[in-house]
Amino acid sequence: MTLARTRLTRRPSGEGPRGGFTIMELMVVMLIMGLVLGAGIGAFASFDPGSSSARGLVANALRQARNEAVAHRAPARVAFDPLTGSIRSEGYRVVGTWRFEEESLPGAGGVDGFPDGFPGTILSDDGFIGRALDLDLGGRGAKVSFDLTEDPAFAVRRGFRLAMALRPLEVEEARIADLGGVVLVDARADGSVEVGVVTRRVDELGRSRAGERLVLRTRPGVLEPERWVQLEVRYDRQRLVALANGVPVAERGETRELWRLSSAFVLGGGRSRFSGRVDDVVLSTATTSVETKLPPTVQFAAPGPFEVRFDEGGRLDPVIHAGPVEIALEFDDGGSALLEVLRMGTVE
Repeated sequence: MTLARTRLTRRPSGEGPRGGFTIMELMVVMLIMGLVLGAGIGAFASFDPGSSSARGLVANALRQARNEAVAHRAPARVAFDPLTGSIRSEGYRVVGTWRFEEESLPGAGGVDGFPDGFPGTILSDDGFIGRALDLDLGGRGAKVSFDLTEDPAFAVRRGFRLAMALRPLEVEEARIADLGGVVLVDARADGSVEVGVVTRRVDELGRSRAGERLVLRTRPGVLEPERWVQLEVRYDRQRLVALANGVPVAERGETRELWRLSSAFVLGGGRSRFSGRVDDVVLSTATTSVETKLPPTVQFAAPGPFEVRFDEGGRLDPVIHAGPVEIALEFDDGGSALLEVLRMGTVE
């Protein structure tokens, strides 16, 4: 019986190892691929681009409004409408600033004042900050005018913010300010302040016309003799608000656009001149709003329209918000998300 012997042959020394996988190597590779693909499919199935983009839309709108407030030193806001899912960002820009430190009455942006009815000096050294415009140094009807009608930046149609410091020598009926015939600010004998704004209407032919004049009156005692008060009037097509030293003293809801300025911005004047000092006048107007919408699979959890407001330093406006603001989102798959705006305006 002949035993067959197996011959072992050598590969030539220049030949590399033979390519390919063993059965065991293929099984290990397939197992790893299955684990990776399974995990990937599971992660992809749980990823909802709609909910992710919704969180980003809300957070970006809030951060952009805050940045706008800081950059322009003017208020900004973000309005949310749960009914339509809309997100509207709106900022304000300071378009006029008058400090009354020089007799030539220079203003920011080259909008200087023109005095009328003053026989001599028009400034007092005892101002709210430094010197101040002293209307009591002029005669009856003395005033200072600023021509804003040529610059579209002064349009108050979408909203405005007018702030000033006042120190009446005596409290009586008088015209304090007239912003282009659209915003009127008057002092009353009981120390209250009356604000009137003229709305815009569209007639039956589709033409814009001056509409109703809305009137807002503060409580008595806002103005006191020989005392400074920081008066502010705000309108944002949601509310018309008057504030004294940062505290709301009168408010009413309103959404209509305002009429265009048809004349100069005037301090004083009128049948009865304001007897007192005016200082630190700042006018801001609303910029063009930017609107976006949530994806259709995402809704706001709040039951009605709400908003987040930032002051000129980028913080939450303390007049509107007593503390941090929470914005809740609900997703069609039953999930939810919560964004929080802290007091300093940061978004978590």
